[in-house]
Amino acid sequence: MRNIHLVWLTAIWLPSTFGIHHMKKAPLHWVNKRASDVSLVVTNYCAEDIYPGIQTQAGTAPDSQGFLLEAGGSTRKQTVSADWQGRIWGRTNCSFNDDGTTPANGIAGKACTTGDCGGTVVCQGTGEVPATLAEFTLESGSGQTYYDISLVDGYNIPLGIISLLGTSGNSTLTDIPPNLTNPMCVGTASQLSAQGNDSATEFGTNSTYPIPLAQGITFDEVQEWCPWPLQQDPPSKPGDGVYPYPDDNIKRPFFDPCLSACAKWGKAEYCCTGSHDSPSKCQPSEYSTQAKKVCPDAYSYAYDDQTSTFIIPSGGGFEVVFCPSGSSSTILTTFSSQLSELASTGEVTTQMLADTQNLTLIRSDANTQTGEPNKSLLAAVVILAFAIGMSNW
Repeated sequence: MRNIHLVWLTAIWLPSTFGIHHMKKAPLHWVNKRASDVSLVVTNYCAEDIYPGIQTQAGTAPDSQGFLLEAGGSTRKQTVSADWQGRIWGRTNCSFNDDGTTPANGIAGKACTTGDCGGTVVCQGTGEVPATLAEFTLESGSGQTYYDISLVDGYNIPLGIISLLGTSGNSTLTDIPPNLTNPMCVGTASQLSAQGNDSATEFGTNSTYPIPLAQGITFDEVQEWCPWPLQQDPPSKPGDGVYPYPDDNIKRPFFDPCLSACAKWGKAEYCCTGSHDSPSKCQPSEYSTQAKKVCPDAYSYAYDDQTSTFIIPSGGGFEVVFCPSGSSSTILTTFSSQLSELASTGEVTTQMLADTQNLTLIRSDANTQTGEPNKSLLAAVVILAFAIGMSNW
């Protein structure tokens, strides 16, 4: 294990390999586990059936870590322990045998086009790339929950996270405005609402606390955001295998899964490994830049913690939603100072409530930009990561 003390003293950035995001390190064993369970709900609003995949890194897993959710709003409600750490993703275009133990053809291999996890209904490990991820560490060891939407390994379907603030006995959670806690990533043009549509007021919140949206991005930009060579299944080339110039004159499919540069090529410069394992030596790739433009609240590469991590008091449950309609959220940019205060104090103030109802702030042009990282929120992320690392020594 790398020296957490050294990171604390020499850097203010939180690499994913130290933290709880992207789940690449060994499961953590918290110093203050709680016996109570919390809700973990998964809902499918896609027009097609989805098989959620769930991987548990620490804590008590839900009853099932893989199942069918039929199209059009079907829901599965489960519980996990309050110290659960894990990830959830959607598997698409799946075909299994009758008992769900192999692909439908009876031959070992992939049963799903994206997100496959061992060719079985109940997941056997991590999902294959590309897949949009919801990642959680419900108890950090300091009374806080971390969660995020990650595109670090790629994107397959839209995904959102609703914090079930009213499901715990923690009064601070029930006081938190819901437009601080419910991010959405809509990188599929067919799910995109018209510009100016406040559809996100229905995503676990209301007209009093509307979610700030990335309204500046167009249908065409969402349709074509994935760099051409990173599409999982690029459209066929025209005659003699020659692309017209530019490539984007070729019509792309509505379902267009996108691999990250790291997942596609595995190079250290894209994966932030080896000689590139520091923020100064690992910069966003074209994929990361485009992903962040389409989904400002999502992780786009390993050193993107500062504009991608949600931190709230622990104790509440969550709902993961596949194919939320609307536009991607810009919560972490629009409410950066409010979120840093919540992360550092765990309290909701009167000013925070006023800010999260301020429609001028919510609809400002600034919320279409990812902006510079908020240093106070970043410091909170680093401090909490330090506490996690110390608890695992």
